[in-house]
Amino acid sequence: MNRAATAALLAVAGLALVVAATAAGALPKPKDEVIEVPKSIGGVELKTRIERADRIWGRRGECDFSGFQSCAYESRDPRRGSASIEAARRGKVSSIAIYAGRNRRDRYVFEGPLLRFETEEGIGLGDRGRKVAKAYPEAIRTAHETGYLIEGRGRSYMTFQTLDKKHITAITLVDGRNQG
Repeated sequence: MNRAATAALLAVAGLALVVAATAAGALPKPKDEVIEVPKSIGGVELKTRIERADRIWGRRGECDFSGFQSCAYESRDPRRGSASIEAARRGKVSSIAIYAGRNRRDRYVFEGPLLRFETEEGIGLGDRGRKVAKAYPEAIRTAHETGYLIEGRGRSYMTFQTLDKKHITAITLVDGRNQG
């Protein structure tokens, strides 16, 4: 193969990678990275229209706005974590979540922009779970000690999952009725 053909092939391959990366979405980048316990994550509240929630998070998700509506936010590097927004009914947000990343051995790692999402008390992904109990005395320890649950309005609740027994590996907010 000659140089021109090789260069053209490399250019097409590079363009394909850029298109694939764009199609896969990216991690959320909201203006507000505050976790308001138990009301919102990164400025997105329950019952917000999912299209608006995606705009709040910077339109960086891979979204499906038909049927069971959802937006997935992932980096090409699984170590940086992931996030999701779901609207199980009528296009209104029913669950919001951010997750810690994982390495090749499927162990949790705590790096990337999702670690900037924090409560007013400074609690976020990677922090020790016991900080939740200290900051929120009303927090309920979940079964098998895999985290903490804080009740919200109606049936809604926020969880701080500690699946590695020490650090917060996921933070979720669900409406308690329509989550997927």
